[in-house]
Amino acid sequence: MKHRDPKREGQTLLFMVLALVIITVAVLWMADVHHIISVKDRSQNAGDAAALAGARWQGTTLNFIGELNLMHAAALAIGDFQAIDVITNTQKRLCFTGPMTGVAAAQQGAKLNGMHVNEDFTDFVREHADEVRNDYAAIVGGTSAMPEPWPGAWMEYAAMLDAIADDGVAAGIDNASFFNDPGGGHVLLMLEFYDAIAARDWCWFFMTRPHLLEDYTDYTWWGALPQQGARASSSSEFLGLWLTPQTRTFAEITAIDGVLEEAQRLSIDVPQTSLLPQIAGTASTWCYYMSGMWDRWGAMDPPFPVEGEVKPQYDYAGADSVMRVEAGISRFMSGGGGTDAEDVIVWTGAAKPFGYLETDGGEENPTSARLVLPAFREVRLIPIDASSASSGGSFNLRWRRHCVEHLPIYIKQGPAALPPCRYCRRLVTWERPEFRAEGVGWLSTNSWQCTISPPGDGPGGGTRRAH
Repeated sequence: MKHRDPKREGQTLLFMVLALVIITVAVLWMADVHHIISVKDRSQNAGDAAALAGARWQGTTLNFIGELNLMHAAALAIGDFQAIDVITNTQKRLCFTGPMTGVAAAQQGAKLNGMHVNEDFTDFVREHADEVRNDYAAIVGGTSAMPEPWPGAWMEYAAMLDAIADDGVAAGIDNASFFNDPGGGHVLLMLEFYDAIAARDWCWFFMTRPHLLEDYTDYTWWGALPQQGARASSSSEFLGLWLTPQTRTFAEITAIDGVLEEAQRLSIDVPQTSLLPQIAGTASTWCYYMSGMWDRWGAMDPPFPVEGEVKPQYDYAGADSVMRVEAGISRFMSGGGGTDAEDVIVWTGAAKPFGYLETDGGEENPTSARLVLPAFREVRLIPIDASSASSGGSFNLRWRRHCVEHLPIYIKQGPAALPPCRYCRRLVTWERPEFRAEGVGWLSTNSWQCTISPPGDGPGGGTRRAH
């Protein structure tokens, strides 16, 4: 009769336990990878769908405003000034109601593609509605230079924001431009500055702020933060169309390439000026593309992040739709251990309405004459770096909180008074003289390595932000 060897049995048991642990870790790791990929795909679909929905409403609204410009010309031709007043007031409201309808459509697009309501985004929109209702009359509408777009506009606008919040916000509008945002290009308001500190990206300083590492002393060196701005209130803060009223005569309007052609295509009776000499010099207010916002798209700085030339008929910036979605994930395998460790996957999608005018000369850029005409025919996804979104993103709420709440503390009291936030920690690092000296030393011998990659070179077009 054979006797069992206790040592060999113990070794077998140890091997089985070790194998079971390895198998369990592999299964959990695979489960995490599968879950992360699934959430990322869902976030991408939701963000892109939301961006396309918003851009589609931008194009639809621009076309409607353009048609109203043509109807304005037709009404002026017969001297119907009452109709002109109705058209002008309708255009003012469309600059808000059209984009806000796009915001609502974007939320539906995100939700239908599996994105849940983001409570932080929802609270932010609701808080902004209160700010519009309670403060905008004093900040914006109370001055003659920045009046309400129409009487009672801020109350109506606040009600639109409340309606969006009541339905729940799943996609944040990452290119929102708030009327009272600080102006100017202060370094402390540049997200790239904080990224350069975290990554020790000395080339960023060399290319962007070449003397900052050497000249900086301590927090008292910074200039004052920019004050609240007061930009033109004729365009919505969310999915802005960037249009502005301009006074022009009937003769000036009908002389624009595309006006008579578009009117004929839409069966709107706009006669030539030669047939109506008595009203040729009559002036009224028309909806125009805002100067500085609808400039050439391919001439953006930094360089346009796509290889090749942009076709002239499509070479315009202006209205676009940028949507940010954030999806939390729970991982079995985490640095802290436990199955309730949470991360956030962020996806930002951008889209833009495109179109052209059909004239005797062929397809023309719709912004060439600055008058808004019904020219937009389709929407397309675009790279984030080709969009109007800031590097920080309007709905990166942690970044926004840092800029609004933490930076004033830092400017007045220094890094010791800062709360424990991600960007605050980077300012603490920046304040260390040895950190800046390290950058100066590296650049003294390696600055030749700091070159700009051509657009389209490498993944993501060679830019720091992904689509």
